[in-house]
Amino acid sequence: MNEFLKILIKRNGEIIHDIFARSHNDLTTKYLSRKDIETKKYFKATFAPNENQRLDDLDKYQLIINEPYIPEWFTDEMREYLITKLKRIISAMIIKNKKKLLLHEGAILVGNADISEIKHSLIFAMYDNARIEVLDDASEIQIMSDDTQIEKMFDGTKVVEMCGFSKIKEMHDYSKIVKMYGRAKVGKMYNNSRIAILIGDANVKEMRDEAQADRLKHMSRVDEMHGHTVIEEMWNWSVVEKMFDFARINYMGEESKVIEMHGDSMVEEMRGNAVVEKLYENSLVRKLNDAAQVLSKEL
Repeated sequence: MNEFLKILIKRNGEIIHDIFARSHNDLTTKYLSRKDIETKKYFKATFAPNENQRLDDLDKYQLIINEPYIPEWFTDEMREYLITKLKRIISAMIIKNKKKLLLHEGAILVGNADISEIKHSLIFAMYDNARIEVLDDASEIQIMSDDTQIEKMFDGTKVVEMCGFSKIKEMHDYSKIVKMYGRAKVGKMYNNSRIAILIGDANVKEMRDEAQADRLKHMSRVDEMHGHTVIEEMWNWSVVEKMFDFARINYMGEESKVIEMHGDSMVEEMRGNAVVEKLYENSLVRKLNDAAQVLSKEL
């Protein structure tokens, strides 16, 4: 995760950082004076772990300089001093125990971390058996791994990446998942629900309103999607049961199976042991291969 953590290093050894900064430009605009910028008595850097390493493993971090040249005042002694200081900054973000509330914070949850409620916060990663009861408002989780779990997600919450046996029980409103790997699982999603990628033993049960799932792979399965439902591309042991309203599926692979689609239903291309039972209204099915079968179709 080489985007973590964006920093500015000043000539006097000061480290400028902000957990909510999305770019170095955010830091220069907010924290540097015009004189600092004109005299260029600072440089941009990133303190990040090596590829595919956990964010709580401080020994795997490296200081990456994001400039075309290294200033002459940046000595080896200064580098060692700054790395020690940066490790303290990251260490302060690591939570291993039980907390009632995280508010306007950045955190890395590990071990048996148990957070009752998170508001307006950024969780860089969740590992091990870390658990969140309620993720609220504009909070975001960048990585969920291992046996991590979220009970409820509300409003504009977002999970960027899920892997391992990670699990979300409920998602509401504008909640969003971008990537899911391994045996990651989602229980319920409401309103403007959306999942971009599910890989591994992909499993989604119940999505409503403007639900949309793009690319579910391997042992894919979706039970119940409502509203303006759309699924594009499901592989391997694909199964969809129940899609309503503007239902649409483009491509399902291997042992495909769809039972019940309504609204402006459309299925284009199903393979393997393809089966569709019940398509109503403006139904359209194009391409069913192998043991293809459509039972009941109405225009």
